[in-house]
Amino acid sequence: MDVEGGSSDELDKDLDLDLEFPARKPLNTPEEVLEYWNECFKKETLSCLHFREWWRQKVPKIFSPIPSMNYQKPTDHIEEDDVQKYFFDLLERFLCNGEPKEVLKQLSSLNDPPAQCGKVFKIGEPTYSCRDCGLDPTCVLCVDCFKNSEHGSHRYKMSTSIGGGYCDCGDPEAWTEHPSCAVHVLGTQSENSDPLAKVPVDIQQRARHVFTGVLKYAYELLTLDTFMKLPGDLQYKERDSVDPMMDDLLEVEDMYATVLYNDEVHTFEEVITTLQRAVENCDRNLAISFVSLIDREGRCLVKCSPFQQCNEVKRIVERITGRRGIKPLKVMVIHSHVVAHQVFAMRLISWLDGILGYSEGFRALFSKILVEQEMGGNSRKQPSILEGMLRHDTVLWKAARSAIHHLLISGMLLEHASKKEFATVFTNSYGAILKDFINDDHEHSFSVTSLSVQLFTVPTLAHYLVAQQDVLAILLRTFMSECERKRNAKGKLEFERNLGLPAFRRANFVLIDLKYLLSIPPSEYDDNTRRGFLHGFSMLLDILSWMQGMDCHTRQVNQHIEFEADWENGFNLHIKLAPVIALLLNWCSNDKVIFLKAYRMLLKKLHEENKAEGFKTNKVELKDTSADCVEFSVATLPVSLHLPLCRLLAGMSLYLDKFGLKFSGDDFKLVEEEMPSLSLVLEMPLRTSVMVSQVHAGMWRRNGYSLQHQIFFYHNARCRGEMYDRDIQTMQFCAANMDHDTFLLQVLDKFGLVHWANTDFQVAEEESIRHLTALVEEFFGLLVTIVGERFTPGVGDITVEDMVRKEIIQLLCVEPMSHSALNKALPEDVNHETGLEKVIEQVATFKKPVGPSSKGVYELKEEFYKEYDVFFYHFTREDQSKSEEAQRARLKAANSPQVCPPPPLPALSRNFLGLTNMLQSDMMLHLLKLVLLRADDLKSRCFSECQVHKVLYLIGMALGEEERLQKIDSNTFIFTKKALELGLLEAMDTLSGSHRIESHRELLAWTIRKFRAVSGVEEKMEVVEDTEEEDDEAKKKRAKAAGERRKRIMAQMANQQKTFMSENSKLFDETSSGLRERAISTCDWEEETSLEPGFPVCLGPNRSLPCPTETGFTCILCQEEEKLAADTNTLVMASYVQKSTVLSKNRIDTPPPASPSIFPFLPANLSSAPHTSSCGHVMHASCWQKYFDDVSESERRRYRTRHPTSFDIEKSEFLCPLCRSLSNSVIPLIPQYHLLQLPGTASISEAMETTEVVEPASIPAMEVSEETSDGIEMVPDTHSEVVGDSPTISAEMVIDTMEDVLETVPNLPNEATASPTPQGPTVSVVTDESESVPSLSLPHSQSPLASGHLDTAVTSTVTVVTAADLPPSLPVDTTPSSPTHSESSSSTELASAHSISSDSTFMSASESPKAVQDTFCSPGPQTRPAPTLPRTTVVIDFSQWLEALFIALKYRRGLTPDQASPPPNGGEAQPADMDVAVTSTLTRFYTCPLDQVVEELEQRHQDGASFSRLFIVEDGCELAFPSSVYEIMNSFSQTTYRVGLEGLPHLQDERIPLMVWQSCGFTVHSIVVSAREAEKALFGSLSSRQNDCLSTFIRFCGVVGSNFGEPKVIRSHSLKLLSTILEVDTINPSILEVDIFGLLVSLTYSLPSLFNGEGPAPLPSCNIQDNHILRLMFLAQVTQLLFSMAPSFPTTTKPHFRHCPPVKDCRPLLDLMEVVTSVMDPLASEDTTTSSSSSIDPTAVWQEVMEQSLGFLRCCALFYHYLSGVSAPTELTTLLPPDQEFLHLSRYLALPSSPRQLLDSPFSLVLAKKWANHPNVHILLSKESPNLNFVTAVPQLIELPEDYSELINNISSFSCPRSVGEESRIPSMCLVCGTVVCSQSYCCQTELDGVTVGACTAHSHKCGAGSGLFLRVRECKLVMFSGRTKGCYMSPPYLDQYGETDQGLKRGNPLTLCRERYARLHRLWLNHGVSEEVTHNLESSPGFVTTEWLHL
Repeated sequence: MDVEGGSSDELDKDLDLDLEFPARKPLNTPEEVLEYWNECFKKETLSCLHFREWWRQKVPKIFSPIPSMNYQKPTDHIEEDDVQKYFFDLLERFLCNGEPKEVLKQLSSLNDPPAQCGKVFKIGEPTYSCRDCGLDPTCVLCVDCFKNSEHGSHRYKMSTSIGGGYCDCGDPEAWTEHPSCAVHVLGTQSENSDPLAKVPVDIQQRARHVFTGVLKYAYELLTLDTFMKLPGDLQYKERDSVDPMMDDLLEVEDMYATVLYNDEVHTFEEVITTLQRAVENCDRNLAISFVSLIDREGRCLVKCSPFQQCNEVKRIVERITGRRGIKPLKVMVIHSHVVAHQVFAMRLISWLDGILGYSEGFRALFSKILVEQEMGGNSRKQPSILEGMLRHDTVLWKAARSAIHHLLISGMLLEHASKKEFATVFTNSYGAILKDFINDDHEHSFSVTSLSVQLFTVPTLAHYLVAQQDVLAILLRTFMSECERKRNAKGKLEFERNLGLPAFRRANFVLIDLKYLLSIPPSEYDDNTRRGFLHGFSMLLDILSWMQGMDCHTRQVNQHIEFEADWENGFNLHIKLAPVIALLLNWCSNDKVIFLKAYRMLLKKLHEENKAEGFKTNKVELKDTSADCVEFSVATLPVSLHLPLCRLLAGMSLYLDKFGLKFSGDDFKLVEEEMPSLSLVLEMPLRTSVMVSQVHAGMWRRNGYSLQHQIFFYHNARCRGEMYDRDIQTMQFCAANMDHDTFLLQVLDKFGLVHWANTDFQVAEEESIRHLTALVEEFFGLLVTIVGERFTPGVGDITVEDMVRKEIIQLLCVEPMSHSALNKALPEDVNHETGLEKVIEQVATFKKPVGPSSKGVYELKEEFYKEYDVFFYHFTREDQSKSEEAQRARLKAANSPQVCPPPPLPALSRNFLGLTNMLQSDMMLHLLKLVLLRADDLKSRCFSECQVHKVLYLIGMALGEEERLQKIDSNTFIFTKKALELGLLEAMDTLSGSHRIESHRELLAWTIRKFRAVSGVEEKMEVVEDTEEEDDEAKKKRAKAAGERRKRIMAQMANQQKTFMSENSKLFDETSSGLRERAISTCDWEEETSLEPGFPVCLGPNRSLPCPTETGFTCILCQEEEKLAADTNTLVMASYVQKSTVLSKNRIDTPPPASPSIFPFLPANLSSAPHTSSCGHVMHASCWQKYFDDVSESERRRYRTRHPTSFDIEKSEFLCPLCRSLSNSVIPLIPQYHLLQLPGTASISEAMETTEVVEPASIPAMEVSEETSDGIEMVPDTHSEVVGDSPTISAEMVIDTMEDVLETVPNLPNEATASPTPQGPTVSVVTDESESVPSLSLPHSQSPLASGHLDTAVTSTVTVVTAADLPPSLPVDTTPSSPTHSESSSSTELASAHSISSDSTFMSASESPKAVQDTFCSPGPQTRPAPTLPRTTVVIDFSQWLEALFIALKYRRGLTPDQASPPPNGGEAQPADMDVAVTSTLTRFYTCPLDQVVEELEQRHQDGASFSRLFIVEDGCELAFPSSVYEIMNSFSQTTYRVGLEGLPHLQDERIPLMVWQSCGFTVHSIVVSAREAEKALFGSLSSRQNDCLSTFIRFCGVVGSNFGEPKVIRSHSLKLLSTILEVDTINPSILEVDIFGLLVSLTYSLPSLFNGEGPAPLPSCNIQDNHILRLMFLAQVTQLLFSMAPSFPTTTKPHFRHCPPVKDCRPLLDLMEVVTSVMDPLASEDTTTSSSSSIDPTAVWQEVMEQSLGFLRCCALFYHYLSGVSAPTELTTLLPPDQEFLHLSRYLALPSSPRQLLDSPFSLVLAKKWANHPNVHILLSKESPNLNFVTAVPQLIELPEDYSELINNISSFSCPRSVGEESRIPSMCLVCGTVVCSQSYCCQTELDGVTVGACTAHSHKCGAGSGLFLRVRECKLVMFSGRTKGCYMSPPYLDQYGETDQGLKRGNPLTLCRERYARLHRLWLNHGVSEEVTHNLESSPGFVTTEWLHL
């Protein structure tokens, strides 16, 4: 073996000598090098220098960084093939001396099967521990081993690794049972043999050279002192043509690299900002990449250039990051060759790690090499490589550390022998290692100290280290050196806030290592073990003595404490020490020698502490008893809560009985002077208890909250085991072994109650009676605790299970508790176990959770309530009060006495027997009698009921003890005898009638009875019991008689009720069943005779009578009642519009962005659309506006640092004032359409003007427009009488005289004002309950009323009622512009299209139409047409209707916006300088006038008149709305546009009404799907929210289409929609691309405006036209479904279908199927088609169509139900089979229910062929897997596995998509689509609209349009997103066996999927409730710690 040593120059000299031969012949190829190495190996001259020489030449060439490198991927420029060729292949070939693959494979075959897994865990990887078999919680299994082990059926726990540990499968010392899984159990069956013997000697020698060379090289390069140059033997050297291959490198300038290192001081944002400023051309994305690399690898190269530039970057970074006085970011300038060699060293370590896995012999050899110590030049052993690695761990960066640790684990820790050697080196270097760790700032998991858990938890290793290496002393010495710095002048520990605390917290890891070492005591103790243990014990006593009395408190009297000292660190230290002390006691309890010596050492230490205290005593006398007590006033002198020495003594004293010892100097070989007296042992815990009592009494209020917090933790389950409980045990031990009167006197003295205990006590003037009374209560409470708390092993004769059982019973007496709450309330042992599971089934019954959000709870079994202890010492005051109330309520319900006596007490252990006798001591009896006498003395001022309660409780405990001891024939306890002598019973008898103890009267009675029973005086008791029994019998008889009497009376009342109802049945039938009366109105659209008997119809001429609707509402803000009408105050309903992808059928493809030139259709896959929801609460518009303004103003003033609000005012969001639901707009309430017609004739009111009548001869008809500035308005006169026989004026007359009318307009208003009464034709409307006919009448003319119904078609000409201006709506853009005059549709309209203005689509209040009244004059008898019928009575054939529409489409023309010229600048047109920007660029369509269509229809002998009546408005009535309605309509419509198209709309954007209709269709879709998911019927099951939303929204949409868009725009939309469905045009989508129901909604609202031009258009009236629209759409839907079925038509009928058309009626469907199949398979011949058609059963296909079309029909039924007001048939209010539901829906919708009826029109197949031959259809079908899903199905969240471990295992392999091979720390799974993203990580942040967002936010924007549901798998946490800035955490749908969730996997119990919770989550998502849930969560739990939801 070559020895390497000396300086670098000596190394160079040796190198020259060794490489003399290659100096003459350079080695340039791997083959030459391999030959040379083999030659040297044979000559035995090979050393590590030969390897280094080759690496010196090649490494810089391949691994050096270059300026042009990709800094984000710093290894991209490295050629991996060269790396493999020049380095690793070469090493492997030399190592194997042959073909590496074959040799290594052969070596692997020689290995025994692996007996141990040893898989090293990465950060976040799942681990499993078994609570039944694991030695401690650190024993874990990997996923694979767990699956193949027996532990899956045990009580196992899941967790995620912090990195660095490894799988313990196969380690017999880690498991009590089943140590190996099924895979590794094979390794335990092989014989143990020397692993090196399996490796050939030649390979062993070669491996030694390679391993040594690699390890030394890697160690040296990674731990260089300076990074500016390489070691001498690795530097380039100037040689005479020796190395020509390096000439190019020597000629260029040296390159350097600026490298940033990770630290825990600077935040990500600080480093990102710094890098952007320091590194040129570094944007934020590059800086984020750098930061991610730094965080992941520990360092990152940010600049490669000459030294000066690199150093400048370093200087800037240090200057910026060191500004605030903190340590600057670590930056180093490193030579590029050093970087190259370090990168290569890392690669070598990874390669070596892989090589070691091939052979056990390799690992054994590797271990030897690591621990070998070479001899130095001074004949001293040099440190081993392993020791060097351990001591230089902090020099390395993250990635290097992880690689070294992984290598050490896989190479040394898997075999016991090598692990022992490693543990020895580790222990000897522990001090230096930990000092480095304390000074470092990396996390513990990245430090080599984290390997201690792999060593110290192995029992045999721990015992060896304790015995042979004195490990306890080494660890404690290290910890003491850190504690020394925290000691004050008195030698006690003292922590200063924020001063050196991080270092001390790191030092606490020593205590964790101590816990590991002591966790398993040895079964046998030898002298070395005892010596090592006691050495550590003595050092621990020193540390405890430093803690004894630290953090003292002195009562503040005059002023409040100014500064609260640091107390948290003292308690944290205690929490870390508590398990160590418990384990020390465990070791001591197992060996008498250790126990005796340790106890003696502890007594000496306590004696020293007492001497240092210098106690002074004084004599205290009371009732002939005196005692020497320590002179100390708790109320004035300092007192500490930290007494670890006293408490350790108490803990050890519990084991005195085990070894037969007593507290005496003889047993411990101590002279009396060295033994602390029991009174002094009692002193310190007693002081602490008195201080706590005084705090409870309110005497320490000026000491602030810090003391209260300390006392809380003093009693808390986490700390009380080694604090409060030990203090009680100390006092119990002293009370049992001291003189009882002396003990009581000492306690009274410390409480300051000696004077109170005197019989002649008088309250001093300076004393507070309240404090004194409370102290007396606390004093007796302490006595109750000392005497009664025996459920501690060692105090009472009980086991640990009994102790846990007692705790559980008391806790469940407070209230039923969940498993986790019980676990939290119970103290944990060192293995974090509470023992709950062992006893809980004995005492309690588990009640499973009843609701989706409830927990399972345990309820105490009835028989255990008798063990309730009202003064249980672990109760808080609140617990005590709640438990007593609960027990009293339980007893009262059971009709039992409400008394809670003390439960039976267990027997005491030998050293605590004296506790019982204290109850019969003279002093105790005196105190008991004293309280009873003072209770009866009305003059006593220090009396309280609580004192009597506790005294009676003590007497009851004494009686119970006497009764227990009598059973075991013990006559030593004679409490009753002494009490009778003292007169205690008489005192209780005297008190029994006192009103002062009314609340404890029953307890007093019980105590007296118990006293008499125990003492033998029972005569009086028997009489009382007899009396009670008699009373009970009498009560039962009386109760029975009363029950029978009640039964007779109830039967009589029921009989009378039935009689009354039968006699008045008619009255009941006629009475409304409403819960409250409201103003109702009935739509008289049709007469009753037209109704089909029994079954309602909502469409067509046979439409049924509408149902009554509410018209009275109460404003939730002002509480005023308001009737809904056109002329009343505007009412609005809060609404929330959100973009939704919930119903999307294709989440893979991203929908294209909206374009201004593309007509927005609702896509067939429902990929995204605006959804509207409402809470249903109604307000006045003015009230809402004021509320919204107030909210906006308060938000603007909101302080920035407060928690974020649950709504975003910038998006116009607000919360409903009543229910706090999230809203972002309001919908105006529109009356039913027939109410918009104001009855009567038009007249002049006081504030109105009308037009003057024009002579009939000159102007047959005219339309009037008025000036904006005149403020004129017109409404019909409701007082005019009806005059008859007024003819209807035809549209032609209006058209012919339009120009003349316009000329007369300017003069009309002034003329009209002179006439107070109407002189010309007026509009008259006759309203009757049965029938109504609108007519146009002349004065003094008569006209018979035509039979028919009131037409619901209302003109779109609008009257604006001038009122006081309302405040403008904030969310609305109200840019004023002058309205243009209206124009009727004329014959020349198409020709003059260029001169027609492109007016605004939506108008604000200032733009809304002025009062425009159509005034008609009689044209004379010769031209008077017959009166027209209402549109609802029009009957027109479907084919004729289609033919008319085809004619209209024939004349369709389109103009792009740039072709449409502005109107002339005159009249009321817009000014020329008004710049109006139109956002949309949709083509504007026009068609011929209605006359043309009618004319062509009549030429074809069709009924043109009927068609024309569908579009002619017969009445002249106008809509009358307040101006605020326009504001609200604009506001809501623009909100819908902004949400749907994600942009701010312009008032003139033509897409606004389309988006509103699209939202309507999508909302109906959503509600239908929601009802199907809930398995509810469509009608009768909707919630009030859904009902209110739909009724308001659908009615509003009709007004949007007919009144608030420019008529030409709505007409254009109707033409576009008709063209889409009736024509084949490439600019239109095919029917496979649009949602048919969405098309139906838009067409229903827009088609009435087809021929209206600028005039009024009728509203949708559910007439024959709407029926034909529905039929047309249903035909398109059927065609869609046939396309989806075409690949495989059904061939068999459904047997459960009972209602189906006959076969002959289904055959016409074959023709439609043939059209579809001809497109699907265009190559098929006609014969083939015919034969295939004959084999298809059309009935089966139609049955499938019936079932699949139900979704469409449900949507239509719901839509037309709210549009028409016709109530749904009762059959549809229940769930029906598909065939029945189809029939009822088709009847309700007046649809054909068979193919024959559906296809009877000649146009049906023509249309189908058009749809099928659309070019887009062919393109879609040509795709590999076309998406032809048109069935309305319920979308589902992804399917989750039942077992959560399966989910966490599947996600464990997920790696960050942007960091190759790097595991994602917080992987989050989208529950909507199943995509897993890397959450809360800088590496995966992306830009969204110019804003940097996290991966979850970006994905939720794509997948859920801003709403998202993510499951953070490793944290078991559900995250909800609402937009980019709001979110909340929720409980996941996984529950453990106790019905509880486990966020963060803190408990680790096995989790299974709760279907109910997941269904609830699914329902929330499906109903678009995510945003509202987030809002409610933020409202209910506002946290001060804000979460950056944007970056998640």
